[in-house]
Amino acid sequence: MKKWDAASLALNLSWTMLFSLLVPLLAGIWLDKRLDTTPLFILIGAGLGILAATVGVARMALRTFSQAAPKGPESRPLATGDDAGCQAPVEGLTSDNQGPAGIEEEPE
Repeated sequence: MKKWDAASLALNLSWTMLFSLLVPLLAGIWLDKRLDTTPLFILIGAGLGILAATVGVARMALRTFSQAAPKGPESRPLATGDDAGCQAPVEGLTSDNQGPAGIEEEPE
């Protein structure tokens, strides 16, 4: 990652955090003063702000890391679904609680 890309990412993250936290919190303060319900909307605004900031930063990080990931055959995804447990059997191992060469193992 180039120096200016890192600086741009840091700036975007800071603006995302600032506005995601500040806007709902200020709206909660305004609503509490207007409706005289202190601290109800302040807490709701703070909770929504924390949630929005977390989601915004996570999405930005995922987007950045997916762009930085290497492309090509060496970056194949891990096996999932039907392929996950299908590996070639290891010689000398069996599936009936026996280790190599027939040594009895205790079940977990």
